[in-house]
Amino acid sequence: MSLNREMERKQKMRIKLAVAAAALVLMNGEAIAKEATANITVPKMDCDSCAVVIKRALTKTAGVKSTAIDTDKRLVKVVYEDSAVSEAQLHQTIEKTGFEVKVPVKTK
Repeated sequence: MSLNREMERKQKMRIKLAVAAAALVLMNGEAIAKEATANITVPKMDCDSCAVVIKRALTKTAGVKSTAIDTDKRLVKVVYEDSAVSEAQLHQTIEKTGFEVKVPVKTK
């Protein structure tokens, strides 16, 4: 095999490897980032203006896709990307608005 052909073959191999590596990175990113839902109890959220304050704060949080608030049940439902924000961070965001979050006790 001539030197030029060998160099061309190696260059094509490098390109194929680079494309495969890029595809793997893209697929891995999709597998890691997944949508999650948190149902958060806020015991003292009892009016619509309370709900607006909490919803506004959560909506500004990176990774939050949507929020739904039920003031009668004092429940905040948050759909979010778990790779961008954690449920603990969502709790902190609500607490920064002045409302206490009731964290459920996990049983074994």
